[in-house]
Amino acid sequence: MMNIWQDLQEQQRGTADRKITALFDAPDRAEDFSLRTQFMLFDYAKTNIDAEARAALLRLVDEAEVPRRRDAMFAGAPINETEGRAVLHTALRNLDGGPIEVEGADVMPQVRDTLARMRSFADQIRDSAITDVVNIGIGGSDLGPAMATRALTPYNDGPRCHFVSNVDGAHIADTLRGLDAKTTLVIVASKTFTTIETMTNARTARAWMQDHGGDPATQFAALSTAEDKTAEFGINSAQVFGFEDWVGGRYSVWGPIGLSLMIAIGPKAFDSFLRGAQEMD
Repeated sequence: MMNIWQDLQEQQRGTADRKITALFDAPDRAEDFSLRTQFMLFDYAKTNIDAEARAALLRLVDEAEVPRRRDAMFAGAPINETEGRAVLHTALRNLDGGPIEVEGADVMPQVRDTLARMRSFADQIRDSAITDVVNIGIGGSDLGPAMATRALTPYNDGPRCHFVSNVDGAHIADTLRGLDAKTTLVIVASKTFTTIETMTNARTARAWMQDHGGDPATQFAALSTAEDKTAEFGINSAQVFGFEDWVGGRYSVWGPIGLSLMIAIGPKAFDSFLRGAQEMD
């Protein structure tokens, strides 16, 4: 592998002053250095990479055993060596694929059941009087759905979505100001339901709803595996959506953490979102 690195470094030094426009002397440059899917174009023609550098990079991929490691991830092997876990966010978007096993058990029936429950709940909310959804989370429980909801704004035809992550009370206060407690759904996203920042904001939102005529028993949902704690908080078990420990936070938008996005754009569009990711896989 060291030889490949050295080759790449030598190539970089030899082409550092080369103008990218010179590479377009080759008439097929744009086509040769791009990839197409049904709806997307990945164009890397406008980078200082030539055929020799690409070949060296592909040799590095093989030398580092990336294909083997990729296949192990898709197969459910415990490639998260630190925690001894599988890394299977890909299962969340395995809409048309076969079984995926973790420790000998197929995880797809549970994935499909949870997705079906999410679709039903999202349709229920979209057909109700709910006008606003407040997602309370932190890290991957906030960044993914917030980013995707904003990116897919042209497809947002459901309730308005708001995202609260900062434990500073000003964030939740500013978000709730102007909302109608009777037409607001609060989603609490915390796997353990013990995350300090998230639970602090959740309690604030619950008190606000109680004080302003809302009904937390029907207007709160939880994205969590801690059903005992969600029940203690007062959330209806039918509105609790769990996810497995093989879903890393930064990839969790493809599952229950993406519930706010599904409500915003609708289950059909969310399925398209999953299918796009499946195609990339």
